[in-house]
Amino acid sequence: MTYDSSRKAGATSGFGSDTVAGGRLWLTRNELYSGLAVVGFANGMSERASDEIARAGVTGALFNTFDVSAIVWAALIVALWLLLRAEPERVRTADIAVGVSASAAFLVPVPSLAWLAIAGMATRLVWTSAPRSRMRRGAVVLGALTVPMLWARLLFASLSNTLLGIDAKLVGWMVGVQSTGNAIPFADGSGLLFLEPACSSLTNVSLALLCGVVFVKAHGRSWTRPVIATMLFACVATVAINVLRISMIGVFPVTYDVMHGGIGATLVAWATIITVTLIYTKWIKPHAPDPA
Repeated sequence: MTYDSSRKAGATSGFGSDTVAGGRLWLTRNELYSGLAVVGFANGMSERASDEIARAGVTGALFNTFDVSAIVWAALIVALWLLLRAEPERVRTADIAVGVSASAAFLVPVPSLAWLAIAGMATRLVWTSAPRSRMRRGAVVLGALTVPMLWARLLFASLSNTLLGIDAKLVGWMVGVQSTGNAIPFADGSGLLFLEPACSSLTNVSLALLCGVVFVKAHGRSWTRPVIATMLFACVATVAINVLRISMIGVFPVTYDVMHGGIGATLVAWATIITVTLIYTKWIKPHAPDPA
């Protein structure tokens, strides 16, 4: 099928083809989903960011990355980098429907709806993109960043007592006391330490998994046994750091304000990020040309 040469520059050859082979569309599929991802991310983290600014001020909020882990921010950047570097594709009718639905969800001031919409967009891209292409890899990262922001929270809401109980048993084992539910006696018998949702290791585990997905997809790696083993090791490391922090409070109750307060929480968060990043940097490396 041929086209009149007088058509505008935005026209493409091969109308039935998804790839923009000639000319330049006013909006590609890559740009559509990248723009939606940015808007959805901003909507999803807006409530947490505003609360953090109100609590710690602008400077403090910046240092705390607006109460959104630096790993999540990095995942967004990598996802956009992969999407925008992918082969340009035409926007399909179904993509417009997805965009309209996602935009409607973003207009509702409910952060969870924004993350749900991003997960839906990612699913759409995964199922309609070529295997191992940058578009699919970017979509996987985009979907994975909703795990700590949405799915891990839903899982915790369903299994909070069980998950906190596991953390309490690990801490009790470290401190040398017997935990009951989410209550852990101090080593000196001066009182009890009650684990709250913010103390759960689940959040750190979800971030470790997300960081692993970022490394795997950024490097174009496959899900081999060594890769999966590395991700499991990173998850164990995050649990160990969290349990060690709480155990310090159990052994030395006087450190509660420091270890449990903003300073301790921030230092432990960054220690976790650095540890996980070092693990993945050492064991997940690109060893083949980018297949995309």
